Amino acid sequence: MFGEDDTIDLVGIINMLLRRKWLILTITALGTAVAALVGMKVTPEYTAKASVMIDPRQLQVTDIEQVLSGMTVNDATMATHIGLLQSRSFVTEVMEDLKLYDDPEFNPSLIAEPEPETALPSFLAPLEALLARLPNEWLIATGLASQPAPVLESEAPKLARERAIGRFTKNAAYTSDGTSYLITIEFTSEDPDKAAVIANRIADLYVSDQLKTKQSASTKASGWLEARIKELREEVRQSEQAVERFKASNDIVEASGNSINDAQLADINRELITARADMSEKQAKLRLVRELKNNPDALETVGDIADSPLILQLRQQETELIRQESELRTLYGDRHPRMVQLQDEKAKISARVRGEVERITRQLDNDVKVAQTRAASIEGQLAKMTNRTVGQREAEVQLRELERAAATSRTLYEQFLQRFKETSDQEGIVEADARVVAAAAPPVSPSTPGTKVFAAAGFTLSFLLGSTLALLLERLDRGLRSAKEVEEALGLGTLGLVPRVERLRRNQRPHQYLREKPLSSYAEAIRGVHTALKLSNPGSPPKVVLVTSSLPEEGKTTLAVSLATLVARSQKRVLLVDLDLRHPSVHRELGWQVSGGLVEYMAGERTLQEVIHNDTDSGLHFLPVKAQTTTPTDLLESEKMRELLQLCRENYDLVVLDSAPVASVNDTRLAAQLADKVVFVVHWGKTIESAARDSLRSLREAGIEPAGVVLTQIDLRKHARYGYGDIGQYYTRSRRYYVN
Repeated sequence: MFGEDDTIDLVGIINMLLRRKWLILTITALGTAVAALVGMKVTPEYTAKASVMIDPRQLQVTDIEQVLSGMTVNDATMATHIGLLQSRSFVTEVMEDLKLYDDPEFNPSLIAEPEPETALPSFLAPLEALLARLPNEWLIATGLASQPAPVLESEAPKLARERAIGRFTKNAAYTSDGTSYLITIEFTSEDPDKAAVIANRIADLYVSDQLKTKQSASTKASGWLEARIKELREEVRQSEQAVERFKASNDIVEASGNSINDAQLADINRELITARADMSEKQAKLRLVRELKNNPDALETVGDIADSPLILQLRQQETELIRQESELRTLYGDRHPRMVQLQDEKAKISARVRGEVERITRQLDNDVKVAQTRAASIEGQLAKMTNRTVGQREAEVQLRELERAAATSRTLYEQFLQRFKETSDQEGIVEADARVVAAAAPPVSPSTPGTKVFAAAGFTLSFLLGSTLALLLERLDRGLRSAKEVEEALGLGTLGLVPRVERLRRNQRPHQYLREKPLSSYAEAIRGVHTALKLSNPGSPPKVVLVTSSLPEEGKTTLAVSLATLVARSQKRVLLVDLDLRHPSVHRELGWQVSGGLVEYMAGERTLQEVIHNDTDSGLHFLPVKAQTTTPTDLLESEKMRELLQLCRENYDLVVLDSAPVASVNDTRLAAQLADKVVFVVHWGKTIESAARDSLRSLREAGIEPAGVVLTQIDLRKHARYGYGDIGQYYTRSRRYYVN
C-alpha cells in the first residue's frame, strides 16, 4: 500500500477491497440487518433539558462580605456544582421527593419479568446501555446476559433501591460548555412529561438546597459569633487588668511611651560618647606634639601651637633679625660684633619658642588627664544606671508580653464584634449561588435513534469492520502474485506469467489445450517463457533446462510438459526427462503407462531406446521414471548420468528436466548441476514467500543461480485488479489477440 516515498497507494487499497468485496458485502449486510432489527426493538426515550445558572454576583446591602460568600466561577467551581448534582445524597433526595422508588421505570422489581444481568467484561461496559434495550430473551439466548440470581426476601428492598438509584443516575446528565455560567440538566425517560418533571425538580431542589445551605451557615455563624464575643470580652478585661497590676508592682513609669530609666540611660550614654570623643581628640593632639617636638617647622602646623600669641610674636622678631642679618652680612663679616649680637638674639628667641612649646605640651597633657577623669566618671554613672535598668528590662519583657496578649484579645474582640454586626445584617438577604434560568418542557421527539439511524450506523460500522478485516487478510496473505513482488522478495526476474486454463474438458491436460489452442493466452505465456530462456543467452541458447519449485503442487510438471510440447510443435527435437525420482509424474501428465524408464536404464536393465518414448500427440520424446531407487542422489551425481545428458545434448535441440521440489529433498541441487538453465516455478498466490526464499538460498549455496521465476496458475481477473503494473495486468484488455 506504500510506495518508495511512503505515500498512500489509494489505487492499491481500492484493488485490495475489490478482491475481498464478497467478504465486505456479507459483513456489511449482516451488520446492517442486525442494527435495523435492534432499532425496531428499541423503546423510544425522550430527553428534557433544564438550565441552572451559577451566579457569582451577590446582593450586598451593607458593604461587607457574606458569611458564606459566592464562589469565584471557574472550571473547578462548575465541576464542583456538577459533582454535587451527581452526589448520591442529592439523587436520593430527588427520588424521595418524586416518589420514584415506586416507579416501575426505575424500580425493576416492580416489573413482572426481571431484567437479566449482563455478562459483559469491563472494557465493553459502554455497550451495556445498548444491550439493555434488547429483548431479554435475546440477551439470555446469546449468552450476553444471565437470569438474575435469586435474592433473599430481606435483601430485596435494599437491592431494589440501589437499582433504582443506578438507573436514575444513568438517565441524568449534567454538562457545562466551559464558556458560560450555565449548567444544563438533562433527563431521559420513556415518558416525555416525566422527563420534563424530573429535570425541573432536579433544578428546583438544587437551588433550594443551595439557599438552605447558606442560610444554615449564616445562622450557625451568628450563634457561634455571639458566644465567642462574650468570651473575648472577658479575656480583654482580664488581660488589661494584668498589665496595670504588673506596672504598679515593678515601678514602671512611662514618659511619651518610654520608661524614665531608658531616657536617663540614653542621656548618660550620649554624654559618655561626647566625653570619649573629646578625650580622644586631646590625646591625638598631645601625641602629635610629642612626635613633632624635634621638628620646629612641622610643629607649628599644630593648631594650639600655631595659634599661640607668644609664638607668633617671637616668630615675627626672629624674622626681623633674619632680615637685619641678611642686610649686615654684605657690610660686615660673620665675626663683626653686630653680627654676633644678632646671632645671640636669635638663639634667645628660639629658646623662648621651645619654652612656650613645652608649656603648651604640659597644658595638653593636663587637658588629657581631665578628659580621662571625666570619661571615667561618666562610665561609672553609666554602669550604675545600667545595673539598675537590667532588672527593669526583664520586667518590661514580661510587661510587653502582657501588653501583646491584651492587644491581641482586644483586636480579636473588635473583629468578632464587627463580624457579628455584619452577619446579623446579612441574615435576611441571603441568596443562593444558583438559580433556574430555563425550565424543561416535555420533548416532542425522541432522543434515541430510530430504525434508520441504527441501520445507517450498523452499515457504517460493519462496512468499516469488513474493510478492516479485508485489509488485514491481505496483509496476512504472504503469497507471491507479481513480478515486482518476486523481484523484491527473491532477487530474480520473472520469465513469464502463466494463466490458469479455465475451459479444460474432462480429463484434458494443459499441454493438450496448448496443442489445440496455439493462439490462446496460455500458449502465449508458455511461448514467452521459451523466448525469455533463449534471450537469456542469445549467443548460445540453453539446451538443457531444469524446471523446479519450492514445494509440490505448484505447477512444475505442467510447465515442463507444456514447454516441451510448445517447442516440439516448432519441428524441434525435444526430450522431456523426469528427474523426480521419488514422485515421478511426467508419464502420468502425458497419459502414458510405462514398463521401464530412467532407473532401469541406469541399472543396465534396459537400453536407452527402450526407455525413451515418443508421444505422437505432442511430438516430443520423454524419458520417464518407473521403478524406485534407494539412492537417488548417487544416481544423479553418477558419471553415467552425465554421459546420458551429454548424449541427449547431441541428439536433441532442447532437453527439459522435471526435477523434485527443492524444499522437499536434496535431489534438485544435484540435478541442477546438469542443466544449462534452471527455471523456478511459483504458484500464484499460493507459494509462501519464505519457502521460495529458502529454496533459492539452498540452490545458491550449491552454486546454482536460476535463470528466473515463472508464476503459474494465475487468475487473470484477480491479477489485473491487483494493479502491480506487470504484463499480467493487461491480459484481460488483450483478449481479442487470443483465441481461447
